[in-house]
Amino acid sequence: VEITDVPSDTKDKDDILESEFFDTRQAFLSLCQGNHYQYDTLRRAKHSSMMVLYHLHNPTAPAFVITCNICYLDIETGQGWHCEVCPEYDICNSCYQKGGVDHPHKLTNHPSMADRDAQNKEARQLRVLQVLYRILLAPRDCV
Repeated sequence: VEITDVPSDTKDKDDILESEFFDTRQAFLSLCQGNHYQYDTLRRAKHSSMMVLYHLHNPTAPAFVITCNICYLDIETGQGWHCEVCPEYDICNSCYQKGGVDHPHKLTNHPSMADRDAQNKEARQLRVLQVLYRILLAPRDCV
């Protein structure tokens, strides 16, 4: 079969989007597990793909939604309290201010979006420096 009408320029003109969720397989798996994205049916695969694309195009949006363990409402970034010992214990500001929190460990305030962005930027810069360091110290082939 002869194919005609192939354009001479087939380069992709879209910008390359960087996202920490696609750096490693483990990062992508963590995103999918943390948000319950599934690919076992066509319907779930469509929804999960749409949400992954949302995270790709909105890198500053929170990747994981945290839910209050008392009232079960979503906690906005920087508006909740987290247990330093229990990995899945978070409560919202309103439940914390009511004072009816019966938890044996210390609760700390969630970092704000600005603090989280600064930490992410710092981590990305550190990864770039590590890669450059490995490249510069890699043994050179003898000629």
